[in-house]
Amino acid sequence: MSSFIALPKGIKEETFAKAIREYRSLLGENRVRTDAAALQQYLANTVAQSAAPNRPSAVLYPSNESDVQGVIRIANRYKTPLWTYYGGENRGYGSAAPATEGQIVLDLRGMKKVLEVDRELGYCLVEPGVTYDELQRYLAKNRIDLWLDTPAPAAGVSIAGNILERGTGYTPYSESFLFSCGMEVVLGDGSLIRTGMGGIPRTTSWQVFKWGFGPYVDGLFSQGNSGVVTKVGAWLMPPPPPGGYKPFCIRFPSTDMVQHIVKPLMFLRETQIVPNACALVNAGWEAATVAQGKKKGFVNGGKGTLATRRVMDGYGVGAWNLYGAVYGSPEQVELNWKYVYGTFTKAFGNKIKIITEKEAKGDPAFQYRAQLMKGGVTSNDPLDSWRPGGGSMRFQPTAAARPGEIAQQVKLATEIVNRHGFDYLSELVFFWRDARHVIDLRFNRADAGEARRAHQCYDELTRSFTRRGWGINRTNPAFMGQVADSYGPAMRRFNRTVKKALDPNNIVAPGKSGITLA
Repeated sequence: MSSFIALPKGIKEETFAKAIREYRSLLGENRVRTDAAALQQYLANTVAQSAAPNRPSAVLYPSNESDVQGVIRIANRYKTPLWTYYGGENRGYGSAAPATEGQIVLDLRGMKKVLEVDRELGYCLVEPGVTYDELQRYLAKNRIDLWLDTPAPAAGVSIAGNILERGTGYTPYSESFLFSCGMEVVLGDGSLIRTGMGGIPRTTSWQVFKWGFGPYVDGLFSQGNSGVVTKVGAWLMPPPPPGGYKPFCIRFPSTDMVQHIVKPLMFLRETQIVPNACALVNAGWEAATVAQGKKKGFVNGGKGTLATRRVMDGYGVGAWNLYGAVYGSPEQVELNWKYVYGTFTKAFGNKIKIITEKEAKGDPAFQYRAQLMKGGVTSNDPLDSWRPGGGSMRFQPTAAARPGEIAQQVKLATEIVNRHGFDYLSELVFFWRDARHVIDLRFNRADAGEARRAHQCYDELTRSFTRRGWGINRTNPAFMGQVADSYGPAMRRFNRTVKKALDPNNIVAPGKSGITLA
């Protein structure tokens, strides 16, 4: 019987034990753990899998990029794969559990230096363990008046991790990867590179000019597994002047109105009258947010149109609830708000309810969204109280922001999710020309039958959306291979070729995004 909880595939226990001794020689005894108590948190997986969760064999805690280089060199000698974990970025997408049995978790949360914040040009350079809450506290302590762009929830989420997973926020800087600038990366062979302008000695433009010279390579490390990012730059948003921020909510009474919302909304988005990523939230998700804000127990409404009506009536929410904001000088805000108000009243008349801070009167859902749209850090997920058992699988297809396409996605998702016995909980977030359709499948992990149904539901969603040409842009390890297949064999070959060139021993997170040399 092995003295380790798990072993990497193909690695004998004697070989693995030698590797662990070398890791301890490099990092110290306390920063290399193989005991069950230490590994338990890396088994905490909120997704429903067809088999038992993949167990890690060990966890390593590097404290700087030199540690990471040393770890990867040892890993290459012994062929021990490393599953990178930045912290919090995979909530609803798999947590910290590795993609395959026996991988060593490389936990980067101890690398917590805020290396630079530039007040003048509004950027930061941080190590991978820095969370949104920690950076916000740093800004407050140093009286630096810059806004973050945060996911929800964000308090314990790694900034680097969210950028690398192409996570998003709700301000005008909502595309986290788009607004990143410059990375330091330890490649799969242990060598270190700095992307963009980072290779220029004494550079002053690493965090201000993304492209550098030659091919742009940062994208290889987003949702990729050819290296470990040890530093990342990100642009921060200067706040508008006083009176230059006006959040709003528009409540729509019928689920069938979704396709009619898209055209006026995209006019406002494309013209940048409304410059932020707007969230269109359905009744269940919105009601859960209200309930959390009022700190009262939440009883979900069940499935179907009648249940949606009960949720709306009980919590004072719309079938759809649109959140956006206008930003700028007070004069710009006043003018642009007239366009927002006029556009939607022209399209819907008195069928809708338009809410600003004046009308919100302490509404917790409005307050929650208003904070997000100016980069406020939130700590709780409103849907955590939706169903007991802690199961959460986020399904995230992309749609072109066209009325008919959005309506078709909503109809298909509702039908599939309800038929499997779950509630359709969704947030459509509108970016430049697309909408990310976030569907949170909540289930009871303690109920084996329910977990099995959740897995089957997610599988059907993946197959059905892919068959209609709607690509999945983010998923959990149980479905990464399936989603990677949907993008075609040419992309599979390309990703494998890059992996082989940069990580020939298949060390860094094999299986991540379906990419492996195994």
